[in-house]
Amino acid sequence: MGTAAHARVPDARRRRLPRPHIPDRVRYLPWRFIVPAAFAVLAIIAAVPPLREATANAATRTILFAARPFAPNVAGFDRLPQTTKVLAADGTVLATLDDGQKREPLQLKALPDHVPHAVLAAEDEHFYEHGGIDLTAVVRATIRNVQGDRQGGSTITQQLAKLNYTGSQRTFLRKFREVLYADQLERKYSKDELLQRYLNQVYLGDGAYGFAAAADSYFGVPPDKLSAAQAATLAGMIRSPERLDPRTHPAAVTARRNDVLKNMVRNRWLTKSAGAAAMAEPLTVVPPHGGQNAMKAPHFVRYVQREAMTLDALGGSTESRGKELFTGGYTIKTTLDPKAFDAAAAAAQAQLGAPNDPTEAVVSVIPGDGGIRNLFAGLDPNRKFDVATQGRRQPGSAFKPFVYLAAIEAGIDPRSTLDGSSPRTFDYKGSSFTVSNYDEGHGGGQMSIDDALVESVNTVYMDLALHVGPENVVRTAEKAGIPSGIRPLPAVALGGVSKGVSPLEMAAAYATFAAKGVYATPYAIASITDRDGRTIYTHTPQTRQAFDEREVGNLNRPLQDVVRRGTGQAAAIGRPLAGKTGTTQNWTNGWFVGYTPQLATAVWVGHPDGDVPMTSVHGRHVTGGSFPAQIFSATMRVALQGVKATPIPTADPESLSLQPLTPPPPPSVPTSLAPTTTVPPDATTTTSSVPEPTTTTVPPSPTTTVAPAPTTTAPSGPPNRSGT
Repeated sequence: MGTAAHARVPDARRRRLPRPHIPDRVRYLPWRFIVPAAFAVLAIIAAVPPLREATANAATRTILFAARPFAPNVAGFDRLPQTTKVLAADGTVLATLDDGQKREPLQLKALPDHVPHAVLAAEDEHFYEHGGIDLTAVVRATIRNVQGDRQGGSTITQQLAKLNYTGSQRTFLRKFREVLYADQLERKYSKDELLQRYLNQVYLGDGAYGFAAAADSYFGVPPDKLSAAQAATLAGMIRSPERLDPRTHPAAVTARRNDVLKNMVRNRWLTKSAGAAAMAEPLTVVPPHGGQNAMKAPHFVRYVQREAMTLDALGGSTESRGKELFTGGYTIKTTLDPKAFDAAAAAAQAQLGAPNDPTEAVVSVIPGDGGIRNLFAGLDPNRKFDVATQGRRQPGSAFKPFVYLAAIEAGIDPRSTLDGSSPRTFDYKGSSFTVSNYDEGHGGGQMSIDDALVESVNTVYMDLALHVGPENVVRTAEKAGIPSGIRPLPAVALGGVSKGVSPLEMAAAYATFAAKGVYATPYAIASITDRDGRTIYTHTPQTRQAFDEREVGNLNRPLQDVVRRGTGQAAAIGRPLAGKTGTTQNWTNGWFVGYTPQLATAVWVGHPDGDVPMTSVHGRHVTGGSFPAQIFSATMRVALQGVKATPIPTADPESLSLQPLTPPPPPSVPTSLAPTTTVPPDATTTTSSVPEPTTTTVPPSPTTTVAPAPTTTAPSGPPNRSGT
């Protein structure tokens, strides 16, 4: 009875939970012996290279066969790399971007055997045996990567797929696409054709793409004259061409070269004696040949390159974009106006072309669009540091329009009057500091905010900035396009900008005034076409309404008077023009920034390597109204030839709900009791800043100078009264 009941329980469970049908002949196999035996077979396969490779190849073919329905198109692979042309807006060629070498495609059959063997030893020793994917290499690389040893698992065919089709993003999808492309390449091309293409395309540092360019760049020989040691050196660099540069890291390059040579011996591609001789050969490279082909507007072309590296149309990663830029055969049409560039260069040469003269930067931007029509960064084309876009300096009184706009936004009528006498002492958060104008007769008495801008009266604009609040001045500057991060200290009223500004940033910000308050992000690339003439990129202006057009219309009135009767008269061009001068303490930076409705231009004059006083340049002090204004005038006259003169939009205070400045001014300290530190006119100090609550006698602002690396300067000596 008990036995029967016990037998019925399993039957009931089987009815409730039916098991999958397994044939009895499979169910009752001796699995306790089969499983260990299977693991033993797999271990033998893994341990015996012929079996391991055969199994891996079989698995690879199975995977690729299953993925064949997803096979991509590899059309266009036959075309070798081509140079890219950079064109000006009028279609003239500014530069060709390549490795600086003649592109003579090498033929595999013309090379000594040790050249391709070195590449195989370094990158893919089983290249002629696998079908494009080497699973054993992938597994080996995975294990070594887990152990902390970086090693790639890609075959040469996979690398070709990455270089030509997929880019270098580290994603599973990209890797899967790489495998599919590799399979298609293996099916369509022979192994020799693939290896030859790889030798012609792989990047080897120093701007050299392919073994022909690299052999000449590093050893001064054609590729068929490379020794075994030289071939192994180049092959070893493929893994990391920048880190394994023989000119800067010879020890690491030699060690890597010797590893490649040892692998060549192990694969019997070199005899032991030949390998030993090659490893004993000293590493000797020739000096660099120099940069790219000769180009016009070199700093602008380098800016174009930097901009191109951000465009997805050229690839999904910086690495792939760089490769495409130099080898894709593109035509890049830019915004540069060659006649404006030539005019800026001629003006700079005429005004400041003598030895030891300061450097000039001239940048022009189209208002409401952002296109960079001119970018001149000095007469030295070999200077890599671009003072026009990378040089960040104090703008002096060229920053005062942002104070004016901040006051308008605060509802202050610009016809309000303030005390323009000099010197004046101000108090901010318990600290006192003194501000002076250009000279004691400059300004004086009550004067309107408009007139104080025309005459660049420091004391009025410091007073106004304290009424408005330095934080609101900074916010207004940022709305106009000045990058964020400026410390909101009183010194911003006179251009004491903690981070400095570049000529490009100032030109784009003033272009906002010309465009009825519309800010446009600057750009240099208008369009890109590929080697087949297809347009793959067209720039769309990126704009935003930064200010009410009536607000900038009010600002445009006094800025026109700066040129008519104020500090910027030397900038006049015979048509409606608005602008502002700027000069920093000790005459270390001179600015003129101005605009018409069609073009805004910033001119900076100074020394690119730091704040150097310009107190005797051709017999005079450099102020914003001197050389910068004169260079501005000469450049803009040419740049606007053939362009119809149109009025600059203006507005009256009555168009806005503005009120006279009625609140009492910030507390001031009698001059006789104040510290003696002064702030020169149209200038900023270059020591530590006021506006720290615990500071009592320091001048109003820090200065940050970037050229070519950021440095903070604090010159000694008495403060000057640099001109406006």
